[in-house]
Amino acid sequence: MSDAHTEVDASVARSLASNTAVQAAGKALSIVMGVVVVGLLTRLLGQEGFGKYSTANAFIQVFALFMDLGLNVMLVQMLGEQMGNEKEERRIVSALFTLRVIMAGVVISAAPFIGLLVPAYDHELKIALFAIWGSFFFTLLNQVVIGVHQRHLTMHVVAIGELVGRAVLLGGVVLAVAQGWGLIPVVLIVSLGGFVNFVVNFLLALRLSDFRWNIDVALWKTALRRSWPIGLSILFGLIYFKADTLVLSWVRSQSEVGIYGAAYRVLEILISLPFMYAGVLLPIIAKLWKDGAHARFTALIQRSFDAMALCVFPMVLGTQAIAVHAITLVAGPEFAPSGDVLRVLIIATGAIFLATVLSHAVVALDAQRDMLPWYIWTAIATLIAYIMLIPPYGIWAAAWLTVASEIVILIGNMVVVSRRTERALSWMIARKALAASLLMLMVTWMLVPISWILAVIAGAVVYVGFLMIMKAVTPEMLRMLLPVRKE
Repeated sequence: MSDAHTEVDASVARSLASNTAVQAAGKALSIVMGVVVVGLLTRLLGQEGFGKYSTANAFIQVFALFMDLGLNVMLVQMLGEQMGNEKEERRIVSALFTLRVIMAGVVISAAPFIGLLVPAYDHELKIALFAIWGSFFFTLLNQVVIGVHQRHLTMHVVAIGELVGRAVLLGGVVLAVAQGWGLIPVVLIVSLGGFVNFVVNFLLALRLSDFRWNIDVALWKTALRRSWPIGLSILFGLIYFKADTLVLSWVRSQSEVGIYGAAYRVLEILISLPFMYAGVLLPIIAKLWKDGAHARFTALIQRSFDAMALCVFPMVLGTQAIAVHAITLVAGPEFAPSGDVLRVLIIATGAIFLATVLSHAVVALDAQRDMLPWYIWTAIATLIAYIMLIPPYGIWAAAWLTVASEIVILIGNMVVVSRRTERALSWMIARKALAASLLMLMVTWMLVPISWILAVIAGAVVYVGFLMIMKAVTPEMLRMLLPVRKE
């Protein structure tokens, strides 16, 4: 590879690292606030109330995911392809934002009314479906705005917006606890937090693009023609991603849903991290593949996969040692059983981390159709298993079937990317990360009886140290991610 290409690749790596670092810093604070919110909600609502909250959230989310149609991912890809053509970028954003407003207004508004027809839901839960509507409506609009920030590499704005929205949510939940409010005021506060997040991102994106009303039927057809395989994948994906909670809510108690929901909430918080990185990655790799820079495309995907592997293995194995302690600290002793569920769901979380980079590579390769059979058959098999196994086995069937489905989708993404690029992924860094994580787990298990917090610190030191010894992470790799000092 030429020196020019090496420098460009280093520049891309630094850009990805800096944007992801800004997001990660904001996300870290946001996660802390989110954990506090979950802890307050579990203590305020209890197992049954938190189960209803989880059910309402899952029910409306199904409609939100169904309505997505892959337009958000397609927006980022199309903007990446039009880099430098400001007029066309503004046309794309205004048209797709208009389409999103129309579709979100129709589909999300219909969801609570459909929920009224579910006999298993009591009166309070049905009202909660209406109260949480705003959270998903404004989140769907926010996704388009975030796509603009991803294109312009201004993800610090997204981090600010999320923090402001999360601060409003936290303040509202603290007030709810002080006043002893119940489920309905709580979900209204959740909707308020989503609205504030959207407003901050939207106002700061006005200088970057055009969000005016634009009924551009021709562009809508083009976007939908390109995005329908993604949308169909999302449709079948939501079946195995959210049907577990819905089936639980129909056949088991809301208390059991609450125990499962507390652990599942950890999964949902954590998986925002790889999507945050992949969102910045997508326009870059889409441009590389379009321009025929296939070697640099595969090199960047490999580096990104390695980065995810370095995070996944310590996360999955470390959680096995501290899950119950961590859940009890956050949610309270009443939710201690959620820790055992988390030990299972964290495996699915790791699979999602690895699959996210590859699924965005699939989009950049325009290979969405190749992934459809994987999503369709996984969804059908998992849904049948949910219906057959959750009634007798409850949360354990839900958790292990979630793990199985996410691993299958990970394998599918690996196969599709490898076939299209004609290059298999290397697992060298991943194997080193696994070895270091196993050593970390041994140390952590021994120290947990003394202090689980000490165990976490010692485990992190052992993991990083062993990675350096095995040269899974080198000083050269770290220097590539640092800003270049101009003379």
